[in-house]
Amino acid sequence: MTPKLELRGVTRAFGEKGSPGRVTAVRDLSFTVGAGELVAVVGPSGCGKSTILNMVSGLYGPTEGAVLIDGVAVEGPRSEVGFMLQKDLLLPWRTVIENVEFGLETRKIPKAERRRIARTELKRIRLEEFADSYPYQLSGGMRQRVALARTLAISPELVLLDEPFSALDAQTKLVLQKSFSRTLSESGLSCLLITHDLQEAVIMSDRVVVLSGRPGTVVDTFAVDLPHRDDPLARSTLPATHEYVKRLFDTLHIAEGAA
Repeated sequence: MTPKLELRGVTRAFGEKGSPGRVTAVRDLSFTVGAGELVAVVGPSGCGKSTILNMVSGLYGPTEGAVLIDGVAVEGPRSEVGFMLQKDLLLPWRTVIENVEFGLETRKIPKAERRRIARTELKRIRLEEFADSYPYQLSGGMRQRVALARTLAISPELVLLDEPFSALDAQTKLVLQKSFSRTLSESGLSCLLITHDLQEAVIMSDRVVVLSGRPGTVVDTFAVDLPHRDDPLARSTLPATHEYVKRLFDTLHIAEGAA
């Protein structure tokens, strides 16, 4: 089957070719994300994780190689790709439901249909009673759930996650990870998760891709063979989880030492 997302021999450099200031962010990257699969990418700071997301989202292309969605090269922003960032970026002057509607509004979806879809997504994340509230009236975890609803409202087929839980406290983070994973499992979306949190990579993903220091290259890829794919909290208590985390730590330590 054609993977939902494929990076094929991707290199991305910044600056004029041959100039002393030219920087190669990632080099010869190849990995895939299958349909309905969540793949986590981990690596040292500066290894090119954000560069990967920017290329997949179509903000800019690779210097060499190809980024493909459903076998078609990405040459600009794609309507089937959703993006969640570290910050929720909710518009403070809009209510919760109006924030969820925002992407639909930019796509010229009729008002009645926008409202129906937004209410469905708020019900899915269990925040329908806060539809008329404003962002300042919500907790950080609730705001991120609204950001997820806004992302899902546009019916994406691939969601890019740029450390969406990193700003939350530990308890809220675990609760939201569980809610998020359940929602993604129900919707059958494909996801690419960028994270610095090694345990998060293990408890949320089907596979993990480990990058070296800059320029980022793939040094390891492995499947996470654990039950409870839709319940990171349950996964976090399994003895095998700690073995996967140790493997990640050891792999990153070796990669950084070789850099």
